[in-house]
Amino acid sequence: MNLFFRIVVFVLGLCVGSFINMAVYRVGEEVSFFKKKRSFCDFCKKSLRWQDNIPVWSWLRYGGKSRCCGKKLPLLYPIVEILTGIIFLLSYQLRVDGYELITSLLIMGLLIFEASFDFKYMVLPDFTAYALIILALLRWVFLGMPANYLISALVSGIFIFILHKIKIKGKEAMGDGDILLAVFMGLFLGFPNIVVAFYVAFIAGAVVGAWLIWRKKVRKLSPIPFGPFLILGTVVAWWVGEYIIKLVL
Repeated sequence: MNLFFRIVVFVLGLCVGSFINMAVYRVGEEVSFFKKKRSFCDFCKKSLRWQDNIPVWSWLRYGGKSRCCGKKLPLLYPIVEILTGIIFLLSYQLRVDGYELITSLLIMGLLIFEASFDFKYMVLPDFTAYALIILALLRWVFLGMPANYLISALVSGIFIFILHKIKIKGKEAMGDGDILLAVFMGLFLGFPNIVVAFYVAFIAGAVVGAWLIWRKKVRKLSPIPFGPFLILGTVVAWWVGEYIIKLVL
């Protein structure tokens, strides 16, 4: 039975990942969810059949290309689907009780949406950040989290706000969306896990940035979306933050 639930949660994650890909495109391109209900091809806009929407399998079946017009689909699509499946499965492994599991899956889904959107459009949508903060607040209330979570949220927001005001050649180092995301992180993780999250985010960002510059993919002052690194730090700190702290101390 345990294996059955793991499979169900993983498949659910794949399906949510597929929905996230669709949502990222529609929000980014300002396509209504209601006027055009059926999924359609990114390029020729033809409606897709249900077989074309099977997570991962559809991408593999057509060799990473659109069935309608043969144009190449982003590799990001199957990556998001598989990643969401894995994250949902690990969340189930770590948070098997009802309310905690439901809120955790909702939060993970929104975080993956934010990371994908920032990676593609270089901006973090405010509405998902507000949704994350509300979920974290509900979790704080119903699970009886310590008051330090509120302090962590305030300090985290101020910290990123200060970085946001730093300008490099007239460009802001951080976006407005990063501030809201930081508030959520503090409220979701509390102290000291929030420290682990920022540490992981800045180290990962520095390593990836250096690698991209070395491979001449970007220039030294080219903007790189930092949201995905903050989200990576959040997930790592939430899963193994206490373990990392014990190792360090």
